[in-house]
Amino acid sequence: MADTIKIGWGRRSLAPDYPVPIQGQFNLRVSLGSYTPVYASCLLLEKGGDLAAFVSCDMVNVNPDVLLRAQETLKKEIPGFPVEKLIVNATHTHAGPGSNDIGDYPNKVEMTHGAELRAFLGRQIADAVKEAWEKRAPGAISYGYGFATTGHSRRVIYSEDIGLRNAARPGFTVDGRGKMYGNTNDPLFSHYEAGTQSFVDLLYTFDAQGKLTGAVVNVPCPSQTNEGAWMLHASFWHHVREKLHALYGDIGVVGQAAAAGDLSPRQLHYRVAELRRYRLKYPEQIARYMANPMKTPCPDGVVPDPATVQAVNERECLEFMRAEDVANRIVAAFQEVLEWAGKEKFTAPEFRHEVRTVNLARRMFPREVMEEEKRNHEEFMKESYLTEGDKWEMLRTNSMLASRRGRCGGVVKRYEIQEKEPDILSDIHVVKIGNIAFATNRFELYMDYMHRIQARSPFEQTFIVQLVTGPHGSGSYLATERAEANKGYSASPYCNQVSPKGGQQLVEETLKILEELK
Repeated sequence: MADTIKIGWGRRSLAPDYPVPIQGQFNLRVSLGSYTPVYASCLLLEKGGDLAAFVSCDMVNVNPDVLLRAQETLKKEIPGFPVEKLIVNATHTHAGPGSNDIGDYPNKVEMTHGAELRAFLGRQIADAVKEAWEKRAPGAISYGYGFATTGHSRRVIYSEDIGLRNAARPGFTVDGRGKMYGNTNDPLFSHYEAGTQSFVDLLYTFDAQGKLTGAVVNVPCPSQTNEGAWMLHASFWHHVREKLHALYGDIGVVGQAAAAGDLSPRQLHYRVAELRRYRLKYPEQIARYMANPMKTPCPDGVVPDPATVQAVNERECLEFMRAEDVANRIVAAFQEVLEWAGKEKFTAPEFRHEVRTVNLARRMFPREVMEEEKRNHEEFMKESYLTEGDKWEMLRTNSMLASRRGRCGGVVKRYEIQEKEPDILSDIHVVKIGNIAFATNRFELYMDYMHRIQARSPFEQTFIVQLVTGPHGSGSYLATERAEANKGYSASPYCNQVSPKGGQQLVEETLKILEELK
């Protein structure tokens, strides 16, 4: 029994009882309540004096300060707890509580943000970990992989440079032959830049009697349905949890996004067929949503136009049905894999958790790019913030302007330091559990990098986990060589801190640790 792996589960809500910012778009939104629960879910594994605490958060990103606050709490309340072994990933829902500062532009919408909100989020994560720590007990794991289409390529490639025909959008994107969510019904449409990854990696946990207690579910897809929502919700992970709870009881679920910087749940060229699919497949769910739609802001004293409200509700309903559909496929894979993988349980797998900080090559910019963005920044600085009028329009307009100022100014700042600081620090966690391994990164990582790691990994299965927060940061896209050449959102100077060269360094450094642990 001394060599048996110990397993604990914990969960806490990330939804406070007050309005908070919702981030993930150029304009800021503020929560008008919760439409579904949003959680920090923790699986804690301990064996042989080593430990890994996997925590998934229903958020677009987790600010490093949130991680720091959670670690500080755990240090105080669980003496000797190895806080560096905390692995906190965002599921990348675009309707979770935002943890970054919102800026100092004029705003009349009440919300709690900044350090106060980060303190709440850190506390909740720490409490989820504490619950898992206190409940840890001898158990067993099993693992396997199944198939489910979850993410689709969201980068459309054209036969010509569409940046030449479209108006420039400073502070947003720089289009070339590539465009994020581009129109496929276009004579110049050529292909999608990436394929579709269909694997679902699964790690199941059981108690000493062999009863299922939870699972890590790893899919190559960010949970970003309902990207413009004004209520908190967990996207398809909410539906996954509901369906699994109905099947297996209140089991724990850690949801992870594998490398999916160039993927999303949204498919682009079968839209009409998709609408028909949902209309015929989910009439009851559609009726329930339309009877209780998400709230959206409305200017004071204005009576909403019924046609506009109906259009908004139908659009959000489509996103909910998309989440429902993705969840059904994930749950089907979960059941199929459990049926055979559950026949082989491991009570004492080899276990080791390594954390390394590595240097990755920064994306460098030529002087002409910096000069253009400097001009763009100067023009945005001439624009004035709104200081009166409808508070919702103020929030939308001012947060959008602040975002564009920040993105243009950010390129200028990075140019100024790129020669003196050619590398960016980044943290990698690698966890060996028998014949499988988890390998993390802080980025919205393009799928190609995952394939490069998995194809050369010495382990049977290698779970890649993106958007894992570390002391050196979290977030930003890590695009490939072909994406950088094609341009478009997620592969523009605004979006990338690390270069494709740095991406390959991430691959090689990850493989080095995997080889050491194997």
